Amino acid sequence: MMIYNTENSPFKDLESMSFSEKSWLNFWYPKICEFLHLSPEEDLVALKSSLTELSSNFSFKKLTNLLEKKRVIAIAPGIHLEKEIDEYLQKARKSEDVLVSADGATSYLLSRDIIPHIIVSDLDGNARDQIEAQKRGSLILLHIHGDNYRKIEPFFKEISAGNFLITTQIQPLPNSFNFFGFTDGDRIVCLSTYMKTAEIILIGYDFGSEIGKFSKNGSFDERFKERKMKKFVIGKSIINWCSNQGQKISFLSNLKI
Repeated sequence: MMIYNTENSPFKDLESMSFSEKSWLNFWYPKICEFLHLSPEEDLVALKSSLTELSSNFSFKKLTNLLEKKRVIAIAPGIHLEKEIDEYLQKARKSEDVLVSADGATSYLLSRDIIPHIIVSDLDGNARDQIEAQKRGSLILLHIHGDNYRKIEPFFKEISAGNFLITTQIQPLPNSFNFFGFTDGDRIVCLSTYMKTAEIILIGYDFGSEIGKFSKNGSFDERFKERKMKKFVIGKSIINWCSNQGQKISFLSNLKI
């Protein structure tokens, strides 16, 4: 089942592949690197450097117990985030839901005094807000890649004081994990699919021509916008890939309440 229309996506043919490490490392990741001109070597250097300073302190088993067979509310920093959070709180919230926020969406949740169970992030948004949420109980899945290592290294000490796991988009090394996915938003969906959750409800997943104000800590320039649109193309196909595994995924607006 298609969640997004990806008819013209260069990743369209990959959406029907098996949901496996082989598919990710041999097909998805190389194509993404080609599409965005990324360096796998830089990703590896960043991961190795991070692991000399940090070691995941939350177990795979605990993460599985937190997510398996649960309903996940995946929260991204799209343009309809605020409106959809209101709708969710008023009409659809269940006490057993697992709230998983993508990076900058955490800042808005924090402003509403909502602490997500999990934050999936490369700290592109407001890192201070995400660390504050971690102090108040959130688990951070900290994503390391070549573009962000130097920017996030100053936060390592604070992050290590709370619960966290290190994630990567390359072959994982000891004390790191690859649950597949590329953008923070689609990595939530991949993580949830990987952990065999019962259902995923998408909030703030616009992936359109506009960028939500919580998507980045700071102003947007044209180069950032252009690259963000390319990431939206990738994200939509990856979410379709997860849906094609039989994972139940729906937008909040389509949810029967």
